Amino acid sequence: MIVPLTTTKIGEQVRVSCLNCTSEDTCRLQELGCVEGATGTVVSNQKNIILQVGECRLAITHPLAMNILVEPVSKKK
Repeated sequence: MIVPLTTTKIGEQVRVSCLNCTSEDTCRLQELGCVEGATGTVVSNQKNIILQVGECRLAITHPLAMNILVEPVSKKK
């Protein structure tokens, strides 16, 4: 199920499915490693969302996070 980044919970692992934002925002996110297919962990989900992708923590505003579509990463059993 693909959902906006704003609906995730702290500690949840997600995979970026779609960057549905302006081309300028998309380019900047991609430069920082937030590309389609990248996995990350939600560190904070309050006024701003903090998403850790690899060694980089991205502070993303709520309006921008609404345009980043992610899917939960299933846990291996």
